[in-house]
Amino acid sequence: MLVDAAQVANKTFDYIVVGGGTAGLVVASRLSEDASVSVLVLEAGEANVDDRTILLPGQAALQMNNPKYDWAFKTVKQERSNGREYAWPRGKGLGGSSGTNFMLYNKPAREYLDAFEQLGNEGWNWESFDKYSKRAERFTAPDHDLDVLTYDLKCHGTSGPLQISFPALISQLERRFVKAMQTFGIDRIPDATNGASVTAATLDPVTHLRSYATTAYFVPNVARENLHVLVSAHVASIVSTRNADGTATATGVTFIHGGTTWTVHVGKEVCLSAGAIMSPQILELSGIGDPDVLKQAGVDVKIDLPGVGTNVQEHLWSGVIYRVKEPVVDGRPVTTVDPIMVPEEAPKHVALHPSGKGALNVLTTSMTFLPLNSICVDAVKLQQTLSETIRAGIARGAYPSGLRKQYELQLKHIRDRVPSLEVMLVPRPIVRPEKPVAGKQHVTLGFALNSPFSRGTIHIGSNDPLKHPVINPNLYDEPYDIQSMVELVKFNRRLAQTSPFKETLAEEVVPGPSVEGDEQIANWLKDIVNTTYHTTGTCSMLPLEDGGVVDSKLKVYHTTNIRVADLSIAPINIGSHTQSLAYAIGEQAADIIKGLA
Repeated sequence: MLVDAAQVANKTFDYIVVGGGTAGLVVASRLSEDASVSVLVLEAGEANVDDRTILLPGQAALQMNNPKYDWAFKTVKQERSNGREYAWPRGKGLGGSSGTNFMLYNKPAREYLDAFEQLGNEGWNWESFDKYSKRAERFTAPDHDLDVLTYDLKCHGTSGPLQISFPALISQLERRFVKAMQTFGIDRIPDATNGASVTAATLDPVTHLRSYATTAYFVPNVARENLHVLVSAHVASIVSTRNADGTATATGVTFIHGGTTWTVHVGKEVCLSAGAIMSPQILELSGIGDPDVLKQAGVDVKIDLPGVGTNVQEHLWSGVIYRVKEPVVDGRPVTTVDPIMVPEEAPKHVALHPSGKGALNVLTTSMTFLPLNSICVDAVKLQQTLSETIRAGIARGAYPSGLRKQYELQLKHIRDRVPSLEVMLVPRPIVRPEKPVAGKQHVTLGFALNSPFSRGTIHIGSNDPLKHPVINPNLYDEPYDIQSMVELVKFNRRLAQTSPFKETLAEEVVPGPSVEGDEQIANWLKDIVNTTYHTTGTCSMLPLEDGGVVDSKLKVYHTTNIRVADLSIAPINIGSHTQSLAYAIGEQAADIIKGLA
């Protein structure tokens, strides 16, 4: 139930979950299944329950930079990206980024999840991910366009709370996209991990509305008397006492609500689920982190844990935009999201949405996860250069042990052709036209780097909990990252000139024919590329000697009752969108806390 600050202040709860986002609501929901325990969720954003801006697909433009829905973080200027500051959006409010993302739901190749265990985390592998992601899912098979919307039922759960389905409409360009991919030897597969396929979405197949952590895990359980949720509660720190053996035990949490600082007490555990940006911030504000960072920010050191806020990894994406040549393809009308950008057209499509018609019912479905060798004619040379660079760094001791082990796995993945890159057919222009015109349609051949070698940091810059942390993703620190994205642009251009896909496209709108050659493409990328909102690694689950912040039971090192459960624990980023992993982490964390895993 939703509560106010006066109802919880100075009271004791068995479990306090800091952050009511994707993983946090999963943890709280599962823990509160036991009526004998009390659970408090502290969420800095608003409740936003039944908010149509969240529930209606295609509303991201209305959410980003809106303080009701988005933290609107920014990075520091990036040295290797023309001095650019990047927008770093993150979902704010109950449900977190599951309420603001693009709703795409897919899973990585097995090798990425097995890498968690290979890096020292027993019980974290493909099998555990498969088990816990399926526990979250309620998959509904499609009943239309069955030649396009393929799936493998063995890959999905069918009795979980999170609705997974396909959109009611497709753009009708998907068939030609897949056939063009096959020309490059990229096979079509029934469910996404490695090849050309379609991806499902977190979408209710009956209402055509977003399914997310709030609708799946909070709303059905809102009447539980032992589940207390306080919104607009900005956590300032975890309060702890020092034990004789040097460890720390959390005794409570302080938070700011309505301009007043309040305290709540914990009887058993604090579970930090504030996300990959704010979980390290809260640890550091609580005196847990690198002493140099803490002292500079004016925070007393309680636990020396230098891994906090390091190992930042982020997927990067952009796309090549084309105008669609004709409004009908293969006898079927083409549907894109363009009309939503035209003020006089948008209301009509909002009205059509409940019936499963109109542009709001079109999502990105065609995606390809593929290795470097599939897109790059110089793949061997690029691989060799990367390998030599990393090996030389290892030889001179340039990398700490944890990063060295990650790099060795990433190099193996490239050699073994594990998919680390992504190409997708996006039925809209990802850069909004200056003057949208009714009747004009666009598609974007989107692309993403899903296994970057660059690593960054996220740290506090002061002891003020209301100030944003200092985000430095250190983009393109490893040249391979920008080089592989240049190759993705070149591949997408070749794809656009390949039958039968090329017959559907008119001119290239962005970046346009004036941008050619590797150097020009790289400079364009530095100006246009964005985060895909998939930050990981800031509270890495690694052995302590490898820079870890939490152990395989998600417990913060040198503490007795503080755990972290969100994407920040992922020690190495995965080769797919991260939403499925966030839910799986929440499910597995709940079992760990209950003593079931």
